[in-house]
Amino acid sequence: MHPDRRRFLVTFGHWVAVGGAGLLAACQGQQQPPITVTLAPTTSSSSGAAPSSPAPASTAAASPGVIAAASPKPAAGPSPSPAVAAAPSAAPAASPAAAAAAASPAPVAAGARVGKPMYQMDPLHTGRSPHMGPRRLGLLRTFNTTAPENRPPDLAQITTPDIQSSTAVAPDGTIYLGTFSGWTYALKDSPSASDRLDMAWRFRPQEGGTPAHATPAIGRDGTVYIGYTTGTAPNQKGTLFALRQPSSGQDAQIAWQTDIGDAPVRSSPALTDDGTLYIVNTVGLISVLDTANGGRLKWTAQIGNGQAAQFGQTIKVGPAVAPDGTVYVPTLTGSLYAAAPPAGSGNQGSVKWSFDFGQHLGPTPLVSTPVTGLGNTGQDAVGSADAATIGPDGTIYIGANNSNFYAIDASGQQKWLFEAERELAGIWSAGVLSPDASVVYFGANKGGIYALNTRDGSLKWQFPIFGSVYSSTALDARGTLYSASTVGSVYAIDAAAGEKIAEYPAGAPVWTAPAIRPDGTLVVADRNGRVLVLGES
Repeated sequence: MHPDRRRFLVTFGHWVAVGGAGLLAACQGQQQPPITVTLAPTTSSSSGAAPSSPAPASTAAASPGVIAAASPKPAAGPSPSPAVAAAPSAAPAASPAAAAAAASPAPVAAGARVGKPMYQMDPLHTGRSPHMGPRRLGLLRTFNTTAPENRPPDLAQITTPDIQSSTAVAPDGTIYLGTFSGWTYALKDSPSASDRLDMAWRFRPQEGGTPAHATPAIGRDGTVYIGYTTGTAPNQKGTLFALRQPSSGQDAQIAWQTDIGDAPVRSSPALTDDGTLYIVNTVGLISVLDTANGGRLKWTAQIGNGQAAQFGQTIKVGPAVAPDGTVYVPTLTGSLYAAAPPAGSGNQGSVKWSFDFGQHLGPTPLVSTPVTGLGNTGQDAVGSADAATIGPDGTIYIGANNSNFYAIDASGQQKWLFEAERELAGIWSAGVLSPDASVVYFGANKGGIYALNTRDGSLKWQFPIFGSVYSSTALDARGTLYSASTVGSVYAIDAAAGEKIAEYPAGAPVWTAPAIRPDGTLVVADRNGRVLVLGES
């Protein structure tokens, strides 16, 4: 591994997630253990013992390339941990009706399949867009969030220009995003300059705060929802804001706001078609809100132990929501949780099951380094900072900090795991499903973009990328996959063959998931504070 990369991952602070502007791929040219797929056994293991700790892995990395998956091997892993005082530990498989609903074109909270209304397109996180994106990538428009006129002096707790928030896109093409410095922007194509985006409005709470890497969600009526962390440690709290276009000026109108727990919130909200919003804070409190009634709290559920991790955040990604209302959230400190809504008229949800990644490991040694007081960024190979993706049959697809990518059934049992090339912090790129759900695509900290057959986790293809992939991918209506890298390239890839269609050198690390606009252009943002619109010039 490149020493600068390891140093960065070990020493980065609480506010910024793994990686940085100088992040490079691992050193090239040495032998790498083969990528393997491990299938779950036909019957669950009754043993609760964790597998023995793997031997330390070599920090040397192999040349990126297409590596065939090894033959599937039986996995001997324990069953998921039963929840304490929770609903039955085994959730039923998705009903035919639920499966049919999930198999249909990805649901969109705004009520029409246009734009990109939330992180990874829909509550299932399928990542599929109804629009056709560009086949050539040229720079069309830009917006610089660091320009003085766009970011006036304020009470910002964080002065970095960093953008890790992915963008949401309205049906009219308006782009919404948040920044680490604390601003949420609404951007439109400039009517007076063909190479520019203009600010429609901006927002920042009077008391300051930051949305960190949260992606906004857009409601049916155009209301924009985003969570903010306000206050200073140890007295931070989370607040969800509902924002609207101002009647005049450039400061957004607050339609309403509601507290969502006495802890930071850095995750992207999920919004279902009936206007129900799901969001989780860093200590695992899931809040489910009725956006049609001023953010009225419908129910909550607590995952994990409700305590902050010793060194930094516990949860950083947004919830995925299944058609039956089950909410899936992973933690950096160990497990994927499935939370069920309350029965009847109650307001307290319960944990169905938890899946401990550390109890489900493949044979290849891990790459890890201890978490210290400088923050938990997944470098210990424990837990996950990857958002779950839900398939039409209820299967949950998720990557983990141990560099494994998992398929888990709706009852919390492992179906298979795939071992990607080993690296610190593993996989942070959410899976994207093909329209027929036969292939799942994801990016990794090492090895580039992977395409797996969902029937058994075997490798379909691998697209090597120099650098890491922290941004989730996006799939357009004609089978073009879009991704970006930490060394500043944006890619268009043929999803069927795994071959490059186009590449754009952004010149700065890109961690945001690409968003496809209704007009066929592509939006990304970089860590220098620029928003880029790419397309066929």
